[in-house]
Amino acid sequence: MLHKIINIFKNKSNEKILSDSIKEIHSQIPQDFGGGCSHHKALLMGLVISEFNLKNSADIGVYRGRSLFPQAIAHKLHTKGLVYGIDPYSNEAAVQNDRPDLQEQLDEFITVTDFQKLYDDVSNLIKKNEYQNNCVLVRKKSSQAAIDFKASNTKFGLVHIDGNHDTKFVMEDVANYFPLLDDKSFIVLDDISWDSVQPAFTLLNKEMIFIDKLINETNDFALFGKGISNEEILLLKEIFKKIKKK
Repeated sequence: MLHKIINIFKNKSNEKILSDSIKEIHSQIPQDFGGGCSHHKALLMGLVISEFNLKNSADIGVYRGRSLFPQAIAHKLHTKGLVYGIDPYSNEAAVQNDRPDLQEQLDEFITVTDFQKLYDDVSNLIKKNEYQNNCVLVRKKSSQAAIDFKASNTKFGLVHIDGNHDTKFVMEDVANYFPLLDDKSFIVLDDISWDSVQPAFTLLNKEMIFIDKLINETNDFALFGKGISNEEILLLKEIFKKIKKK
């Protein structure tokens, strides 16, 4: 009984440290039209990495790094693992056509955004916060990076899919990274309410275990797992429930 009580307090302490660390890095990174990651999703990914001791994770669609750095923090604090931030940082790769209602804003975003500066800013944050051992940027399209990961036999415990949201590319990310998952692993799929992302959501519902989703003013994502026990599913649902209350 004493052992269980100690573990409860230890877990609460670890969660607070992780949460506070994420809030601190988020205070250094703005959110804008191009993307962002809420504290809810960031903490969820950090807790999943920590609780399941995941050694490798992949962040597809880094942008300013609001989803990248929470993973790096979890690896640094708990797993001593590595997050691969995958983003070509190019105007060409950012072109999206499956949201006609947002086409004007999407086109303007590509025109005015300095992708080289974004890449430099994220690189500088990695150095400033001393995440070099737990975070590496892969400046390639996710499809090209997947070829390299396959060749090097790199596997992932968690993949966050938040790259180009056109259906073709979201489905491509699922197809390319699903075979790269560890036996016990997770996918966080972003913007699941978008029509262009729905086919990927439907496919993952068939191929993996749906844990939960969060859709509100600042969140739009779902968590899927594979190779997990019923007890672990319950744990994940409890973690998700806790996240929703924050």
